[in-house]
Amino acid sequence: MTSDPDLSRRFFLRGKVSKSSQASPLAIRPPWAQIESLFIESCSRCGDCISACSQNIIIKGDGGFPEVSFKQGECTFCTECIKVCETGALDVVISQQADQNAWDLNVSIQSNCLSLNAVVCRACGDNCETQAIQFKLKVGGISEPLISQDDCTGCGACVAVCPVDAVSITSKLAESIAA
Repeated sequence: MTSDPDLSRRFFLRGKVSKSSQASPLAIRPPWAQIESLFIESCSRCGDCISACSQNIIIKGDGGFPEVSFKQGECTFCTECIKVCETGALDVVISQQADQNAWDLNVSIQSNCLSLNAVVCRACGDNCETQAIQFKLKVGGISEPLISQDDCTGCGACVAVCPVDAVSITSKLAESIAA
């Protein structure tokens, strides 16, 4: 009989400790996941959500728990992962009652962005369906990408298309714990 992994120890050994005694939820869970503690408690690690994801962005992460990798592509919010989740770890109804998006994520552009380095590139903005990424022209011919967090759905369409991996998506919860 196997026991559940001690995630706090696992995170500690990997240098991912938080100020609290609980493990820092650094992974981006599938859309409409319960809060981290409830997700870990209720997820059976069956892999059904991984198999159901037509975009192949849900992967097996630490401890066998599913997490999202936007390196593969974007989330279309098809809800197939929710439909196959029998444990309730993914639940759109609870999220809708709380008036939340699928995720509580922050998107940021790193300094290695081609546009910030005077190279014409707007791949992230061109792939943003909600137009949450706009470019502001600056003196010297540099177009600065600006992200409207309010308009961003967290779909991740901007991540895989970036030729220099300058787009970063992180969990707001993980950032608040790290602060």
